[in-house]
Amino acid sequence: MFTVKGYDEGNYFIRSIVGKTMSKNTAKRSAHFTVNQYENFTDVVALSPKMAALVEKAKKFALLDAPLLIQGETGTGKDLIAKACHNLSARKDQKFIAVNCAGLPDTDAESEMFGRADGDKTSTGFFEYANGGTVLLDGVAELSLNLQAKLLRFLNDGTFRRVGEEQEHYANVRVICTSQISLQHYVDEGKVRSDLFHRLNVLSLQIPPLRERKEDLAVLTENFVRQISRRLGVRTPEFDGQFLQYLKDYQWPGNVRELYNALYRACSLAEHNKLTIDGLNLSENETVPLTLEQFGNESLEEIMNNFEASVLRKFYEQYPSTRKLASRLGVSHTAIANKLKQYGIGK
Repeated sequence: MFTVKGYDEGNYFIRSIVGKTMSKNTAKRSAHFTVNQYENFTDVVALSPKMAALVEKAKKFALLDAPLLIQGETGTGKDLIAKACHNLSARKDQKFIAVNCAGLPDTDAESEMFGRADGDKTSTGFFEYANGGTVLLDGVAELSLNLQAKLLRFLNDGTFRRVGEEQEHYANVRVICTSQISLQHYVDEGKVRSDLFHRLNVLSLQIPPLRERKEDLAVLTENFVRQISRRLGVRTPEFDGQFLQYLKDYQWPGNVRELYNALYRACSLAEHNKLTIDGLNLSENETVPLTLEQFGNESLEEIMNNFEASVLRKFYEQYPSTRKLASRLGVSHTAIANKLKQYGIGK
């Protein structure tokens, strides 16, 4: 089967829409999904410089028809950006089909993509079904090398053959692909064809992880808390500066999706209509595997400054006096005062 994905108030959901084969009539009846308000660039929180730059670039790419590659860690919102690109494009009134490549069955993957002809019976693949619209291939690196070759041919001229027939067909589709890990890494491992990578890498976006866009955390938290309280049917709970600082100090290996889920737990466990840090149920020992991709184009100085700021925030919670903090860290009072001012830490 292939799947349609949407974005439901911060949570991703996947909905199966057809079985192993799909007739045109079945597809027309089944392949509908809810279009909601969280699918436009105006709804993307982008106060941080990195996210603001990403959104501006994405808006430009949205107006083009070439394949688009969106990369980013799990939970960063790759399919949200993909849908926003679709909704800003000339294809906005046409179909948007999102396919989980990891969920494609090995034996029927080609049929799902391009359809099948079996005597008098034919089934329609998702590319043909989405003619005029957009197809999102989520986790494109999960496709077999053989299927990658067929995808490359389709990307080049829009032509394809159904499994079991020689006749060529054409579909006018804009293809958007996503990957959690750099496709270059998969090319180096021999899991992704280099010619497919170069075809996809013409227009590419790298979504920054949440730990690199902490300026967005306050607005994201406010938005999510309002959304969650509406879903729970409760009064919107409050949170204080200490709660927000805790969120900023956490590294968010699961990114925006993890933030939403943590806030959902906190809202469910709110005490006296106030969110608590314990209600988030986040692991104090949660660490993020070190990868080159997580640093983007940051210089060594920027990387060290971000780490230094994180350490100082933690220590400042225990030593809120600059003199005590300076004494604890073995540096001068002036040096600590300047550092706190530089990173915006303190009152």
